[in-house]
Amino acid sequence: MPRLALRASRAMRTLARILRAVAGVPDYDCYVAHMRARHPGCALLSEDEFVRRRLDERYARPGSRCC
Repeated sequence: MPRLALRASRAMRTLARILRAVAGVPDYDCYVAHMRARHPGCALLSEDEFVRRRLDERYARPGSRCC
């Protein structure tokens, strides 16, 4: 892959990750990378469990939203 195409691909992945974070979409891949690097002995959640927990945490604090 030419160098320019590789850089463009990385930029698109980074942009997608930023847009997901802004929209509040949980990033399972980052969670897995973090857990493997920092907590290698702990069991990983499945992707469905991870998303469910993140959404529960997000909506469990009704006073933290303005609307």
